Amino acid sequence: MRFIHISDTHLGYHQYGLKERAEDFFDVFNEAVDFAVEKKVDFIIHTGDFFHSSRPSNQVILQGMEILRRLNDAKIPIFVISGNHDRGSQVKDVSPLKILQPLGLNLIDSGVLEYEGLFIGGLKYISKAGLRQIEGIKEILEKYLEQMGEGFKILLLHQEFQPFFPDSSLNMSVELPEGFDYVGVGHYHIAQSPVDVNGATVVYSGSTEFTAYNEKEEETGKGFYFVEVDGKNVRPEFIHLKRKRPFLYYSLSEDSVDELVKQIRLDLEKFENSKKPVIVLKGTLKEMTPADLIRYLKNEGISSEEESVLHVNFNFTREFKETEGVFIETTEENIKNELKKLIGDEQLFSSVVEALTFLKSFDSIDEVKKYLKENPDFIDF
Repeated sequence: MRFIHISDTHLGYHQYGLKERAEDFFDVFNEAVDFAVEKKVDFIIHTGDFFHSSRPSNQVILQGMEILRRLNDAKIPIFVISGNHDRGSQVKDVSPLKILQPLGLNLIDSGVLEYEGLFIGGLKYISKAGLRQIEGIKEILEKYLEQMGEGFKILLLHQEFQPFFPDSSLNMSVELPEGFDYVGVGHYHIAQSPVDVNGATVVYSGSTEFTAYNEKEEETGKGFYFVEVDGKNVRPEFIHLKRKRPFLYYSLSEDSVDELVKQIRLDLEKFENSKKPVIVLKGTLKEMTPADLIRYLKNEGISSEEESVLHVNFNFTREFKETEGVFIETTEENIKNELKKLIGDEQLFSSVVEALTFLKSFDSIDEVKKYLKENPDFIDF
C-alpha cells in the first residue's frame, strides 16, 4: 500500500494581497498531485486547511474542483478533515469542503470510514474553548478504535499539540491511545521527522507553502510525505516541492544597508529563471522608517515595480525613547506580556491569542471585518 500525506495547502490565500501568491498555493498542490499520479498511489490523506478560508471564492472552489478532477481521472481517492481555516462556522455554516463531496472528496470530520480493508478516522479542528468543554480528545479517539476492525488504522488530526504549541493543553503521548498505525497531523506548518507514539507512526507533513515565513520552515523545506506500508512496516519519505516560491530572508542593520543591498543583488541572480522571490527583512529600526527603506531599495532596483522581486515584506520592531537616552524595544513578546497582565485570566488570554493569531492571517482589515460579520460565533470565549 502506498499513499501521500499532504496538509495545510491553504488554497485561495492571496498572501500580501497578490494573485501570484494565490496561484503559488495552487501550483504546489498540483505538483503533489502530479507525484501521486506518477507513482500511482492508492489514495491521498489531507490533514486540514485544504482551503485558506471557510468562505472560499468561486474561483478557489473551481481550483479545488480541478484538483479533484485530476484525482478522479487517475482513480485516486482523497480523504480530508477540516482545519481551523476551512471548518466553517459551528452555528451558521458548514465546512466548504462539503461542497466538494459530490465530486469525490471524502470528508471525515468526526468518525471512521472503511476503505478496502483499512480504516481511516478523522477529527476536525477543535478550538481551545471547545477542548475545555470535552477535556481533551482521548475519549473520542478511543471510540474511533472501537469502530475499527483488524485492518491498517489511520488517524487524521488538525490540532495544537505540545511542544509545537507551548500554550496548548494537549500532549500527543497522553491523548493518543494505543491501536493506531499511522497518525497524520496538520496545523503545524514545519514538517517533522516521523516519530513513534504509543505504537503509531506520527507524522507532521507541514504546509505546502509559506503562509507566514520563518527561517525554520526554510531550513526544513516545503513538501509532503510519500508513505509505503508493508504489513505493519511504515516507511514515510519526505518529498520536497520544487514549484514553491523562493523566499529570501535577511537580518537588517541600519549601519550596513549598503552591504545588504549587495548581498540581495547577488542572491537574486540565482533566481533569474524561476519564480521571482519574496524578500523578508527583519530587524530593529531606530532612525529609519519602513518608507525610507522602501525608497532606498527601489532606487537600487529592488522592488516589485522593477520586477526584480515579487514582494518585499518587512518584519521590524521599532525602538522609541521612553526617557532621554533609553530605548524600549516593542516586540511581539513584550506586547503579549502586557496583554497577559491586562487580561489576567490564563485561559481567556490563551483564547484571545489564538483568535488574534488566526485573524493575522487575513490580508486586510476589510477581510477581517467580513469574516467576523459572517461568523459571529468566532470569538467563543
